[in-house]
Amino acid sequence: MDPSSIFSFCNGFVLIGWLLLLILPNWKHTQSSVISGVIIVLAVLYTIMIGKGIGNFDPNSFSTLANVKALFQNDEAVAAGWIHYLAFDLFVGAYIVRESQKIGLSRWIYSLILPFTFMFGPFGYLLFFIAKTIKTKTLEVKN
Repeated sequence: MDPSSIFSFCNGFVLIGWLLLLILPNWKHTQSSVISGVIIVLAVLYTIMIGKGIGNFDPNSFSTLANVKALFQNDEAVAAGWIHYLAFDLFVGAYIVRESQKIGLSRWIYSLILPFTFMFGPFGYLLFFIAKTIKTKTLEVKN
């Protein structure tokens, strides 16, 4: 498969995980389907993409902004980088659902946070961190 096809496949495939987290967060197979299913498929594709280009890897590729920009000058690197984002953002989304359920955070609240995590990973996590902090402080005050 060419990088464009892999990119398109992954963009659609990752939605399975996000939909499970949003629509069926309490289903007993949601977390395992996301963590051991969707993310593993993305990880395998990422590994294949990286494996193709590892021979050209230069440890200094990440040392400056200019080097990182140069690294992402080909479609394989951009597709691999995108898969990296998709996998890790979904991993964080699954974590948000698990932690929210543990502390009793409203499904409505974490369901509103998940799209931000999907689109803007760290910002979504920040929203969750704020909601979790408020929730746990509220629980401490009640006890």
